[in-house]
Amino acid sequence: MSGRPWSWITGRPRLVDGFLVAITFLPGLAAPISDWIHHQPAPLIVLSVLLVPVQSLPLWWRRRYPLAVLCIVAIPPLIRILTGLSLDASTAAVVFAVYAVSVYGGSRARLWVGALAVVSIIIGVALTLTNFAPPFHSRDYLAFAPQSLVAWVIGDYMRSRRQFFAELVSRHQAAREQAAEEERLRIARELHDVVAHNVSVMAIQAGAARVSGNSSREALQAIETTARDTLAELNRLLGVLRKGPDAPLSPQPGLDQIEALLKTARDAGLEATLKVTGDQRPLAAALDLSAYRIVQEAITNVLKHANASRVEVIFDYEPEAVALTISDNGSGATATIGASTGHGLIGMRERIEMFGGELGTGSSSLGGFTVRARLPIS
Repeated sequence: MSGRPWSWITGRPRLVDGFLVAITFLPGLAAPISDWIHHQPAPLIVLSVLLVPVQSLPLWWRRRYPLAVLCIVAIPPLIRILTGLSLDASTAAVVFAVYAVSVYGGSRARLWVGALAVVSIIIGVALTLTNFAPPFHSRDYLAFAPQSLVAWVIGDYMRSRRQFFAELVSRHQAAREQAAEEERLRIARELHDVVAHNVSVMAIQAGAARVSGNSSREALQAIETTARDTLAELNRLLGVLRKGPDAPLSPQPGLDQIEALLKTARDAGLEATLKVTGDQRPLAAALDLSAYRIVQEAITNVLKHANASRVEVIFDYEPEAVALTISDNGSGATATIGASTGHGLIGMRERIEMFGGELGTGSSSLGGFTVRARLPIS
């Protein structure tokens, strides 16, 4: 047996039920023996023997049918009281059955059983304190009522405790599922940003070489470099998913690496410029990565859709936010970002919403399309 004894016991409910049947059946045989010793009539002794299994065996089904089991096991003690038979060890089954109703029964059944136990105690005490002589001993009547009430209270506590832990586990599971979903979306955004941008660059470079009819060494070298960078990024992301000891843990890109991003755009034939205004300062890692990915997605869209020859990136470090503006001189897109269903633009919106920022689009002063994003710093 490993772990705490209580955990080991509660993990084997059928073993517990069998044990309860045994400890109520075997001691219950003392009742007919006592009746025989006290020279009860033979028919009553036979009845006493027959009542032993009736008060014990139903406990095997106490979890599934708690109220029915209580009704059955309560019959033998009542018959014994009314006929004057011995009650030796015959009330324990009732106590266990009351406990089962309190733990596993419905709300209405639990309340009725608890109230009945209280009423039984009150009646028994009243019979004891008065001169009224019932056809049975009031002490026998009180034999199992107090124990049943104690069992009901303990069962109610155990039920509340189980519900508390079940809700705790449920909340924990929900939190884990939410965290997993958020991580899945984050990885999807990362994969899209990396693959879409770099593959777009390679497509532009290959297309330019094909149109010019000059598959030069420089063009092939640029395509090869971009492909290797893409594989390196994918390996990094997959390494994080594997969480292996040798997984590459290179730093995430940020705005300080925008020049490298613009270089790939220049290699694809764009005239790319960067302008920084305001008081430049370090950003939080998550915010820095999101800003980088937003610029990356915007440049990817320029490469894929704008038919542009020029792109301009502006960083404006405001006192409480960083504003990003990406403009091109191409034909632009007619749809707004808010209405787009593309995965990249959806990821861009998700990144900005995560920080409570703002996203807008419009015409560019260069004659094309502009993406404007504002990310609060604090």
